Amino acid sequence: MNKPSQLDCFELLEEFAIEASQTLDVDASFEELLGEDVDHVEVKRERRRSPRHPFNTLQMYAEYDGENMPPTARFQHAKFQDISSTGISFVLPNKPTHARFILAIGIVPFRFFEAELVHVREVSIDGGVAYQLGCRLVRRITPNKPR
Repeated sequence: MNKPSQLDCFELLEEFAIEASQTLDVDASFEELLGEDVDHVEVKRERRRSPRHPFNTLQMYAEYDGENMPPTARFQHAKFQDISSTGISFVLPNKPTHARFILAIGIVPFRFFEAELVHVREVSIDGGVAYQLGCRLVRRITPNKPR
């Protein structure tokens, strides 16, 4: 089984961006999205609309009220796990209190995405409890630009 390259992960985000740009009129450029941070691991086989690929990176997220972009101080780091052209997963130390998030992906300048919680699963990490979140990518957000 071939290991996905960093380019493969970019192409997944590009698929999402192209589809979103056709329906939501958002910028679809992802060429500089993640830099050199993606681990090369085998792709998991599964029965999903779009296959997941490893995305073992430390990225940032903030809970989102659906209207107001969270201030910079509200963004926190999280361990992201995998990505597809339609979704993304990451792990939090506490159970989430919101169903929407803003994700700051890549390197500065970050690319921002709205994500909607689809499922939460309790997992054991380093002898403690954490929560794996599976989210659907909703749209790309350009800060300071009205919805």
